[in-house]
Amino acid sequence: MNPKLFSSLSTRTSFNKVLRHMVSVSGLIESIDKGANLADHLNGMLEEGQIEKHQVGAIVNVILNSRLKLPYKSKNMEESVSSFLPITTSFSRWNGVSLTMVYYHPTLGQLLVNPANEEHWASVQELKRDELIVVYARSRDGKRETAEKAIDAFYSLLAGKVPEEAAGFVDTSAPEPKPEPKPEPAAAQQAAPQAAQKAPPPAGKRNITPKYSVQVTNELFHNGNVEAWKNIIESYETKHGGNKVIVYHEGELIQDLNALFKWGKVKHGGIIMFQVAGTAIKGVSRLQKYLHEGASPRFEAFMKHDINKVLNLF
Repeated sequence: MNPKLFSSLSTRTSFNKVLRHMVSVSGLIESIDKGANLADHLNGMLEEGQIEKHQVGAIVNVILNSRLKLPYKSKNMEESVSSFLPITTSFSRWNGVSLTMVYYHPTLGQLLVNPANEEHWASVQELKRDELIVVYARSRDGKRETAEKAIDAFYSLLAGKVPEEAAGFVDTSAPEPKPEPKPEPAAAQQAAPQAAQKAPPPAGKRNITPKYSVQVTNELFHNGNVEAWKNIIESYETKHGGNKVIVYHEGELIQDLNALFKWGKVKHGGIIMFQVAGTAIKGVSRLQKYLHEGASPRFEAFMKHDINKVLNLF
């Protein structure tokens, strides 16, 4: 046996991390074996802080690939898609199949989606062209063919087509979910404070804002505007640790402001879009205000600071 295999367990901290990971996976396996959807459980655990983002890929691989050996299909998006209602409607009704989509977001990393769960799609908001998704499926009838047809149906719906409903998509023997009894008005008012305290956050809770627009009012969005934006974004991300500002132009994700905003590339009247991703998003309106200023002739106000210090804007 390779002696390096256990080298990561040589300290108490690393050993405890691995142990917690194993406990999390063991509990998940029991639920998933009983038919639960992995995306529902993992998103809930992320919201409650039971696991961290970097664990998601390993958990998906060990459960869906190694243990269940589910069929899957990966694909780079051919076109951007922002409407997921047909997918949610179909897979909410198709109770005989269960899908888990892994979306490789360029900034947020791997996001998990149960296609039947509207809240998961609210977290994604948009699948953009060229981005990678992987879809796993399994069926109640245990047939691999049914699961593979469900994957094909998912991609057809994603492309705006109407797929044929295959045998096994609907399990008529599954019991209908029982509605929870509604309390009397007086009892409901009395129970409301306790419910508010104990209710766990919804799985797939939104962790990215909608896109906000910033109009360029300078004659050109030149190098000075670029530096102003860098300083503004750095100030925001430093103040609100864990949040990330994502910038778009003409529908494309901008990884490096310098790469796109060269002299003359974006002119007066042009629109730049941004989003904020994170678990505790604050200060977006002020960020938008400063970015407007940074895209105007007043950009120099955000360039006068010690190069060894971050602007104190937030």
